[in-house]
Amino acid sequence: MCTSTKTMITSQSSAQESAATTALLRSLQFSGVQFLRFVTVDACNNIRSKVKPVKYLLNQEAKSLDKQVSIAAVCFAGLPHHADYMVDGSGMDARNVLSVQPDLGTFRVLPYAPKSAIVMGNLMDQYTDEPSPFCTRTVLRKVVEQAAQQHNIAFSVGVELEFCLVHAETGNFVDQSVYGNTTTLNQQEDYISELYEQLEQQYIPVELIHSESGPGQLEVVLQYCNDPVELADRVLLAQETIRAVARKYGFKALFAPKYDMMKAGNGMHVHMSIRNATTGKPLFTTRGGMSAQGGAFVEGILRHLPALMGLSLPTVNSFRRVGKGCWTGSSVGWALEDKESSLRVCSNLTTKEWDHVEYKLCDSTCNLYLALSGLLSAGLEGIAQEMELRPALGASSDEDAPLPQTVQGALEALKQDELLIDVIGERLGRGYLALRREEAGRSSQLSLEEEVSEFLQRA
Repeated sequence: MCTSTKTMITSQSSAQESAATTALLRSLQFSGVQFLRFVTVDACNNIRSKVKPVKYLLNQEAKSLDKQVSIAAVCFAGLPHHADYMVDGSGMDARNVLSVQPDLGTFRVLPYAPKSAIVMGNLMDQYTDEPSPFCTRTVLRKVVEQAAQQHNIAFSVGVELEFCLVHAETGNFVDQSVYGNTTTLNQQEDYISELYEQLEQQYIPVELIHSESGPGQLEVVLQYCNDPVELADRVLLAQETIRAVARKYGFKALFAPKYDMMKAGNGMHVHMSIRNATTGKPLFTTRGGMSAQGGAFVEGILRHLPALMGLSLPTVNSFRRVGKGCWTGSSVGWALEDKESSLRVCSNLTTKEWDHVEYKLCDSTCNLYLALSGLLSAGLEGIAQEMELRPALGASSDEDAPLPQTVQGALEALKQDELLIDVIGERLGRGYLALRREEAGRSSQLSLEEEVSEFLQRA
């Protein structure tokens, strides 16, 4: 193809993109939307966002949503969750900004803020236009793509979101219900109904809602998704919506993993299965139990479990929730339909097949893009190496290995885990470990009550 033809095709493509962007922006303006939020997530799960007025975007000569927003690189692996100061040892400084490339497939108008639309963004190097190593969304996308291209494996992922409702003015729980009780469902039906409607308006399908094992505690189960990146996007948007609707009703939504030492706490359980990337055929199960690939997937996770906890349970408060009787598991192992095991293999109610595995050692303080990147990579390694699944918990006389007892122990295991550090990258890994260690040092000085107070302040 000659140079002039390539130039003409590029020009036509740019014109089409500009026309499509103009149509989108005009539709927003006609609908009363004034602002477009460009949203990203840092290593510690802080949402970082900047807003462009729709009118400004329409008045530009070049109609494009690319390169509209930049954010300092240090925000993504150099600043802790609770404040804006640079952490020693992160390898980050104040130099350099990253551009936000919007993923238009994530575009939504926000029902709780109807003058605003939102789009998730990927972080790009401002000079090379290559993906930034600090983009956790890109890290997960690479894991998914490599699994399909190199191993013909695809993933299905679902998430259970747990949180408690408290009165905004007093901080008291809205009720004293127990697991599966109708108290919260009856008393908070208006809240639950509006939350469901707003999630549906954002194309976040809900499979189940029920009261959990704590005062004012609810669990919202998001439907399985065949794209882990989209699932992580949905979780982030759902958490924002849960908080926003709670505030409308005079509540706060408390996502603290442990808010009372006598209660189980708030988890974010992850359900995973595998399938053939070409045909879509389920691969986790076989007649009468798990397939060899399903078992290998579970074993891969088990072999990296202590290090994975550094990604999925990254705070001091997270580890207050781990232990015997806390419904999280207390040792490295798996079991069939045992909610006291860290990895619970689940049976399908309809088919009776063992068709997926639940990972319970996860909560809302984690960056889910990173946690899923680690979990899926570990499981994929098990498949690639054809690992043999160990016996279920209690099935052998060998003593089961205990889980790490502290976040510091889990972070040290993560530092030593070559697979996981390779997956998230050396630069992001260095920043992540420095940030989480600094946060752990600070939180270790706080009482549980002080931790919960900080969660409520951010709710």
